[in-house]
Amino acid sequence: MKYILKFLLCILLLGNTMAVFAQNDNYKLETKYMECMCNLFDDNGVEFKTLLKKAEQSLRSAELLPDTSGKSYITLHNNIRMAIDGRMANFGVSDYVIKALSGTENIKKYAACMNGILTDKNFENSKIGQIIALSTSGNNPKITELTDKMLKILEAKDFKHDFYKYLTFSLIDKYNTANKKQ
Repeated sequence: MKYILKFLLCILLLGNTMAVFAQNDNYKLETKYMECMCNLFDDNGVEFKTLLKKAEQSLRSAELLPDTSGKSYITLHNNIRMAIDGRMANFGVSDYVIKALSGTENIKKYAACMNGILTDKNFENSKIGQIIALSTSGNNPKITELTDKMLKILEAKDFKHDFYKYLTFSLIDKYNTANKKQ
């Protein structure tokens, strides 16, 4: 009986340890993507991360994002039309990234880094893989259709990661820019 108890305790501890490692590994590709982005900038992404914080604060000031919780980001995605109705100024997140990518050296660096993500054995079944597949599907969907599809993939906890916040702000920038041109 004593040995069975020890065995069960070992399995329980091993299971908990594996769960912790799996939880930390959940966003490995998203983290790598954000590292790719930050490595494009001379300041290693300090200004980029500041822009993300400012974008989040702008949404909070406009009362489109009640707080910084994942649940609030889900609500924002469900009500995305309000974020692109002309009230919000461009966050400048996308413009900042495009400017950084304007140099040949940065394009090469970004492409090499992205290749590492795209060829990762876990990419195809990952959330980032599914999101990238949505964004490169070749069509230009309405933002509500796109966010509906995204919310079938994403959960509130995902918005704790900067990648999904960056994705949100870039999406709003893209559609705000498109709406202003019309």
